[in-house]
Amino acid sequence: MTNRLKELTWAHHQAAERRAFAKELMSGKIDPALYHKFLCCQFLMYQKLEDRVVIPPPLYPIKRQHKIWADIRELEKEYDLEPDGKYPASVDEYNHHIDTLYEAGMNDGLIAHMYVRHFGELHGGQMIKKKIPGSGTMYDFDVEDTKEMIEDFRKLLHDGMEEEAKLCFDYASRLFDELLS
Repeated sequence: MTNRLKELTWAHHQAAERRAFAKELMSGKIDPALYHKFLCCQFLMYQKLEDRVVIPPPLYPIKRQHKIWADIRELEKEYDLEPDGKYPASVDEYNHHIDTLYEAGMNDGLIAHMYVRHFGELHGGQMIKKKIPGSGTMYDFDVEDTKEMIEDFRKLLHDGMEEEAKLCFDYASRLFDELLS
């Protein structure tokens, strides 16, 4: 099978990057409380996804939920923040979708979501890390060679994952919009 997911999903990727929240994230001026809320949302979604997807053990270092949790705790201590327990509708809807994929045995769909989210942290996350409050450990990967991990993960991908990957970008765009509303 071919793997042209990057090209097939490029328009959705660009649409997410052009959201006002994404620009705020890259501005270097994001409010710590807003970034904290974003991380809490990310944690809930990554936790659900990572608990449902099946990937080979050598790829486990790609998982982010424990690092996102560490970043949340760091911001709570540094800025005296607490989660308010109120999250945008897209978080629950996303998690419901992940459960639906899991229950239907659609692991390829879950991998497509991992591709969008985790490759984003591997690539754009390195720029974001320099701009956000806190240390941004969610953007750190505990592997000696991230290129090898990327190559190994790419072996799981194929063009048939296009629709789920696009849907993941759409959920990310919705979250970005809801965080600023």
